[in-house]
Amino acid sequence: MMTMLARAVELKAELIHFATSGRFGRELGAVLDRFYADGPPADEAAAFLPIDYFAHQHPLTGGDTVIDRFLRERPDLSRSDVELLSRWKDVVEGVYEVRVVDGATVLLFNLVDELAYRAFSNLGEAAFGELRPGMYVVGRLVPLGLDWLISGTPAVHLAAARETLLSTAAHIALEHPGWVFRNPVLLTQARELQREQRQCFIGHFGSDLVVLRGAELADRMRGYLAYQSGRLGGAPPAGQDLPEQMTGAETVALIFDEVAGLGCYADFGMLEEVFLDPGLIAKRSYRELVSAYLRGDDVSPVPIRRLAERDPEKAGAVFAGLLNKRGFQWERSGELLLRTHKPAHFTARPLPTVIPVTGAVAEHLGAA
Repeated sequence: MMTMLARAVELKAELIHFATSGRFGRELGAVLDRFYADGPPADEAAAFLPIDYFAHQHPLTGGDTVIDRFLRERPDLSRSDVELLSRWKDVVEGVYEVRVVDGATVLLFNLVDELAYRAFSNLGEAAFGELRPGMYVVGRLVPLGLDWLISGTPAVHLAAARETLLSTAAHIALEHPGWVFRNPVLLTQARELQREQRQCFIGHFGSDLVVLRGAELADRMRGYLAYQSGRLGGAPPAGQDLPEQMTGAETVALIFDEVAGLGCYADFGMLEEVFLDPGLIAKRSYRELVSAYLRGDDVSPVPIRRLAERDPEKAGAVFAGLLNKRGFQWERSGELLLRTHKPAHFTARPLPTVIPVTGAVAEHLGAA
């Protein structure tokens, strides 16, 4: 381990030097401006955070990362170096409770995903001299074999900061559910909770797909959430912040898909029209809507799939007109079309759209 740690320390220094060498000046500057939009950094941890993020995760023009560029320019690196650096794009951010301090290692419990991480520092034993069990560390970890390496400069807090940090962890969990689902137990709980909520949705609306007027969306959602609370327990949200794009739309579809979860889709009624009458694709407004549903990176393939399943022949005619591909057949080429335009939705099984109540979230809500 110490050999791997020593090499990791060297590679980390080389990576940061590469990231800040000037070749990425414009893109790094934009990242710094975004991080410091509300003012200068409060401490060393905050000052180094955007640089560490930029070196490990920021998507450069073209979609690759600084790590990808570094690897391409360093053909001299060993296979183990390449494997180590490639895994460093997988950063674990969190609020960690210090459980054990043992010389050059520290055992950290992440309040966000409720997993324990055995971590090292590039500064050696001196890095953990001030840490005591019960204190907290807010920071980032990258893989180091089966263990982890603290990445960047973490912020250290005394045990007295627990209430504030629980609130921070709860907000992180709610804003970044994918981070919670690093924990396979929480992921399983979330999928079960999503199944239960889907049954509530069907029980309330009579189907897993309902088309509403945008103006009635808020009231209908309140009714559904009250029904769900009555069935599953807990209090419905006090208020909902629905996007104007949905509430201002003529029609909105709510689709609670078995795998993708609950989704909200604007102008679905108009989309239905063109799948019923493919000749409408010749009109600009329909072409633009179908194109947006097909090519929108953030739009799930679920609504197109649902409409195509009703009549694959008509779906083929819709896309034959949109793509100017005479003879296009949905049953033969539809799935490939979706995969081509929405690759991110096919790289892995979709994560649940709900999260279980973690300990941090429960304590935060209880305090609130």
